[in-house]
Amino acid sequence: MCGMKCITFSLWINILSVITEIPGFELELTPPKPVIHVGKDLELTCRANACPSNVTFVWTALVDRYHGGVSKKERTVSHLLIKNITVKHSIDIVCKATCERQQKQKKSRIQVFSLPQDPLLPEIKSLIENQTQMLSCIVHDVYPLECLQIEWLRGDKTLFVDKPQYTNDYDDVQNFTSQFNYTPSVLDRGKNITCKATLSSTEFGLNETRNSIAEYGPGTITTSINNPSVKLGGHLEITCHADGNPKPTILWFKEENEPALQSQNKELIINSASWSQAGWYHCDASNAVESLQKRIKVTVLGPPNIPKIQLSHKGDPKEGENISILCSSDVGSAELTLYRQSQRTESEALNKSTVLLKIPSLQIRDAGIYICEAKNEFGSERSTINITVAAQHNVMKMPDLPVAILPIAGSVSLLTIAGLLIRYCRKKARSGESHLQ
Repeated sequence: MCGMKCITFSLWINILSVITEIPGFELELTPPKPVIHVGKDLELTCRANACPSNVTFVWTALVDRYHGGVSKKERTVSHLLIKNITVKHSIDIVCKATCERQQKQKKSRIQVFSLPQDPLLPEIKSLIENQTQMLSCIVHDVYPLECLQIEWLRGDKTLFVDKPQYTNDYDDVQNFTSQFNYTPSVLDRGKNITCKATLSSTEFGLNETRNSIAEYGPGTITTSINNPSVKLGGHLEITCHADGNPKPTILWFKEENEPALQSQNKELIINSASWSQAGWYHCDASNAVESLQKRIKVTVLGPPNIPKIQLSHKGDPKEGENISILCSSDVGSAELTLYRQSQRTESEALNKSTVLLKIPSLQIRDAGIYICEAKNEFGSERSTINITVAAQHNVMKMPDLPVAILPIAGSVSLLTIAGLLIRYCRKKARSGESHLQ
């Protein structure tokens, strides 16, 4: 039978191979587990140690696929250069070496990956506290997709972690979009929003990271004082802060007929406050994405200035004319009153800083001193005007004395005529009085 003979033959073959084996003949293939990015060049080196003569090298792939590399031999060393690595090069490469009819081989497993650029984050118009909006992060040309992880960060705090659904149905680079519903909070002010993309595999020793920081316009503006007030002659500082990336530029304007620039930094400073510095201001925050404004009203506290009082009529008014007296103050917070001295009158408030008193058909009795008074919690000031009234001259024309008395001369005595003459003269004298202040 062949049993014993076959066993004996195998033993002799093994003994013969041991006897004929070249001592120290080993292969060294480097790198053994290369991890390389798509588009790069890879060089593998296969070295035969302890071979006394030339070595024959052959490079092959374990799968039925051409590796596309170019080999170069230097006696006992062979180099395989693969240019422009693609996803298809994620294969096992084998180096076979023959030295004096003795053959050995080594395997190197190539791991290809692709993460060529930072994630793409579209501009965010604004982030408003407590208002939810969807953020989007796009990663282009990823491989292998199952090794990808997306991490959303606000400052150092992780907000959300996203991973693609596993699939084996692709053999090329892929794009992946991560979307996240985010609600900003007060604690997030001034912190960057980051989309971090990581390709990681402990099996292949892969750990590649790329990240992008979102750009967003100012969505929330805050000031150090919400309802600022300052005493007349005092000092006031207001700080304006706006959240955004890039960091917003802060400008302060005062609203009048046209806004006037007050400051080009985040602080508005008022020294020695005057009445003219009271009013509405706005903080303007802007960057390359968006701009936003916040209005605040500055109140100056102190006694009012001396109010102004004036008469609508030029010159001394005359009896029977219509006149108006105007009382005004340049401080809107003062209470204005307009009245005649020792006598209250009905006046009309045109607005917070103007009071009007109308006197139709002026009479002698309307003459006198009128007072305009401005008053607030810090004090009061007043102005006066003296109104005089000129009487209208309207003397009735009397007929000549002889004509008036001739028809009755025959029926009255001379004494009666004398009495009529005296009364006539007295009336005429009294009609000449015409002025009262």
